[in-house]
Amino acid sequence: MEARRDAALKELRSRKFSAGFVVRLVILMLLWCWLTYIIIQVRQVLATSALYQNFDPYEILDVGMTSSTSQVKKAFHKLSLKYHPDKNKEEGAAEKFMLIKKAYDALTDPVAKHNYRTYGNPDGPTRVQLDVALPTISKEKQGLVLVLFLLLFVIGVPLLMLYCMGSSSVDNNGLPRETNKVLAEGFSPSLDARDLQELILRAYAAAEKPKKEEQEPLDQLRRELQAAGASFSKGKRAENGEAESAMALQRAETCFWGHILRRTDLLERSSELDSALKQWQVTCRFLLQEAASHGQADSVSSCLDFYRGLVQAVEPAASSKPGSVLSQIPHFTGEQVKWWQKRQKKYSTLTGFLEMPPEERSAALGASELGLSPSELADIEEFVAVAPRMQIQDAHVFVHGEDEICAGDIATLEIKLLRANLREGEAIGAAHAPHFPGKVPEAWWLTFRLPGKGKSGSSVCRRIADPSREVTASVRFRVPLAGKCRLRLSLVCEAYAGFELEKEVNYVAKQAQEPVRDDDCSEVDSEDMDFED
Repeated sequence: MEARRDAALKELRSRKFSAGFVVRLVILMLLWCWLTYIIIQVRQVLATSALYQNFDPYEILDVGMTSSTSQVKKAFHKLSLKYHPDKNKEEGAAEKFMLIKKAYDALTDPVAKHNYRTYGNPDGPTRVQLDVALPTISKEKQGLVLVLFLLLFVIGVPLLMLYCMGSSSVDNNGLPRETNKVLAEGFSPSLDARDLQELILRAYAAAEKPKKEEQEPLDQLRRELQAAGASFSKGKRAENGEAESAMALQRAETCFWGHILRRTDLLERSSELDSALKQWQVTCRFLLQEAASHGQADSVSSCLDFYRGLVQAVEPAASSKPGSVLSQIPHFTGEQVKWWQKRQKKYSTLTGFLEMPPEERSAALGASELGLSPSELADIEEFVAVAPRMQIQDAHVFVHGEDEICAGDIATLEIKLLRANLREGEAIGAAHAPHFPGKVPEAWWLTFRLPGKGKSGSSVCRRIADPSREVTASVRFRVPLAGKCRLRLSLVCEAYAGFELEKEVNYVAKQAQEPVRDDDCSEVDSEDMDFED
């Protein structure tokens, strides 16, 4: 865990001063300097304009409107001696002297007096003229310049904008367009965890850019991983220009199994693995959302198996097996898991391991056969502290504002959960996933099947991402049938394998006065499943 933290900190520091960051910083500083210069210029213009606002020469010279010319000259002479820049070095004296001079002109000079009476300013109407410095162009070349201007600005700029808008290869869900195409063609409700794994890897490889790589080192690496337990897909040798796509798929499988078997030391490019893991996470979340929105509980289960295997570095197809579940404990290798299951049969499951008395667990972990160091034991205790202890406190079905439930009503299933490992006022943080390059939230999935005739009942899937100690979640659905109904609730953890709770909820629905259509018997909860947590 310490090595993983150091690697993550090193990666974050390396990203701070990349070439792109420096370029963006320089451009931002230049823009800030330009903006500061504009603000200074505007403030100077506003300050100058304020001097001539409500220009009154009589008030400036401190004379009356009936004063004679000699009195005006006397007042001007007195004030000019006081505010002349050569004699008065105070700030603002020069502006004051300029106002005094203009006030004197407005009362003595015929032209300035006319401008003041007409425009309110002794200088008359002011005009602003902006000039742009351009190189001198001869008359013979003016036609060529006009054509270039037409091509570059009138035609070129719109075409460039259209190209930039249409050249993006990433769709709204954050996945490459080629990846989404493969997912749309291959995803179906009947896929199990292994089939889903192959589909996600094929979709990832479809968007990969061709890389020059020798086949022999890749084959050698695949043989080493296969000896460690990897199960690669058995595809035919690519021919007729498909060698690059086949090699991209082999690279994707190699990265995947190197991560699952926790043999990243065999991989040369760890940055490529981190990028692939994050894209596989986005892909799996997208498929989870699609399957849940269509009520495909089996597909949701397959996606969760793959997702848990991805973030915990265990084989998705075997993530529910006791051995794979225990491998989520820090520093537990395959041999240590086998020893634990043999010696601690009472606590051979992950939930049993967590519920084991602390003194007994510490004594068992200190066995010489496990070979755990003090720091590794501390990591295990940290995992025990953050691992979930979710409990279903209560679950019931009701209709808002009604005492009875009738077929066709919009009913609400309310479930109350409790995280027993937290104290009052605490909230859960990110899940313990030391093998995944990023934070993994601890969310839960609630699924149940609505009553129906035969296998016609639809499923309801809902993601619960509330990190609080006490969680209350509600799901709305339309009551499909009248009579005694039973809902089998399944609550599964998204981030950890081996945590699954079940509960039965019974309710009685009376016959509705109006017949219920089959297409109305579906889940109607419109709340979106937000993965931004």
